Amino acid sequence: MASEHDGPGDGRLLHLNLFMRLYGHHPAAWQREGTSVESAFDPDTFADLAVTCERGLFDAVFLADSHLSYFGGLHNSAAAMFEPLTLLSYIAAKTSRIGLIGTVSASFHDPFNAARSLASLDLLSGGRAGVNLVTSQSDAEAPLHGLPSLLPPAERYARAKEFAEVMLGLWGSYPREAVLMDKEGGDFLDPTRLRPIEHHGAAFDVRGPLNIPASAQGRPVMVQAGASPEGRDLAARYAEAIYGIGSTIEDAHDYYDDIKRRTRDHGRAEHEIVVLPGVVTVIGETMAEARDKKRHLDSLKSLDRQLAVLGGYIGMDCSRLERNDTMPDLPALEEFPGPKGRYVMMQTLSVDDDGRKVDVGTMLERISAGGGHFTTVGTPSSIADELVRWFEGRAADGFNVNASTLPEGIEEFVDLVVPELQERGVYRAAYEGATLRGHFGQTREAVTA
Repeated sequence: MASEHDGPGDGRLLHLNLFMRLYGHHPAAWQREGTSVESAFDPDTFADLAVTCERGLFDAVFLADSHLSYFGGLHNSAAAMFEPLTLLSYIAAKTSRIGLIGTVSASFHDPFNAARSLASLDLLSGGRAGVNLVTSQSDAEAPLHGLPSLLPPAERYARAKEFAEVMLGLWGSYPREAVLMDKEGGDFLDPTRLRPIEHHGAAFDVRGPLNIPASAQGRPVMVQAGASPEGRDLAARYAEAIYGIGSTIEDAHDYYDDIKRRTRDHGRAEHEIVVLPGVVTVIGETMAEARDKKRHLDSLKSLDRQLAVLGGYIGMDCSRLERNDTMPDLPALEEFPGPKGRYVMMQTLSVDDDGRKVDVGTMLERISAGGGHFTTVGTPSSIADELVRWFEGRAADGFNVNASTLPEGIEEFVDLVVPELQERGVYRAAYEGATLRGHFGQTREAVTA
C-alpha cells in the first residue's frame, strides 16, 4: 500500500476525520430511544468516540463550538457541553495517535492566550493538536464578550488573518532546542535561541516569545472551514486542512479545484492543504434497513421544527409553508448575511437537475440528516463506493464524517466501512506517524504570512 506521506497523484490515501457531536449529526438523534441526559455531562462520551476512531485509524476528531447556551432553537442539541480545548486535553490522555482538533474564534479570543492553550494541548498530546480557526457567525454571541455585535464580514476576516499570523509567529518563537538543561553551566534555557515576535497590526500589538516550547510536530495544525471568498483565501494562505462544502460531487469538485488553485497562488504546493467535505452517513446491512433508519430519524422531528431548521438555513420565515408548496426563491449568495457554506448547499438542493425548484417536502428530506452536506444512506459497500468516487474524482482528499447517530454510527463506520476502503486500497492499514501533521502526510512546520 502507498505511503500516507505520498503527495498528490496515484497512490494518495483518503483521510478521515470525525465531527464529534452529542448523540449524532441528525438533528433528531438526541430524541431517539436509548439516549440519556447523563451522557451529555460525561467526558467519556467523547473520549470513547475518539478511541473508536483511533481503532479505525482516523486522522483526527473534531469539536465545533458555540458560545451560546443553545443555537438555532431549543429543539437542537448542543455540539458538546464542554469548552473544546479542555475536553480535547481529557481525550488526549485517553488516546495515543489520533489528532485532536478544536474550534477557536478569532472574533472573541486573544491570540496569545489561544496560541498558548493550543501549544499546551499540542505538547501534552505529543504533537496531535489542530485548531479550526473561525470568525463566528452569530451576533447573539457578541454581548457575551462585551461587544454590541460582530464586526462586518470583511473586518472579521481581516482580524482572523492577523490572528493567524500572530499565532504562527508565537508558535515559532520558542523552539524545543531553547530548553538546554545545562547542568554544568547552570542554565536551563538558552535565550539566544528564542525568536520573539514584534507584531504591530490593526487589531493586535504583540511582543515577545510564547512560553510553551514547540511540540513533536513543530506547532498545531491549522484548519479552516471557508466557503466565502475571504474564508477560502484564509484557508489557502494558512491552513493545512479545510472542512469543505458540497452537496453534490460537481459542487465539491469545483470547490476542491478552487481551494487548490488559491493554495498554489499563495506559493504553496496543493498537497499542503487537505480538503475534507462533510459526509453524513446512515449505515444498514441492506439498503432497505438504511433507508428505514433515516426515515425513523426524520419522523422524530415535527414539521414545524423541520421548517424552523430550514428557515434558519435560508434566512426566511418558513412557518407557513406546506410540504407540497414549491420552494421560495433564494436570494443571491452575496445578499445572504448568514453562514455562506450552508447557504450554498441550500441553493444547490432547492433545485433539481433540470433547474426547476423542488417542493418543500423534498427539500426537507434532502436536508434532514445533515443540513445539506453530502449524505449517503446505504450498505457499507455502497457507502465506500460513493466515498471512493468523490475521492478519485478529485472532489475530496477525504471526509469529515458526520455520523447520523453516535456512538452507533461511528462504530458501524469503523467496523464495516473502513475495511471496505482498505480493500479498495485507498485507506491506510496502520498509522505510520504519531502526529496530526504526519497523518496528513505533511512535513511543513510553518506557514508564513
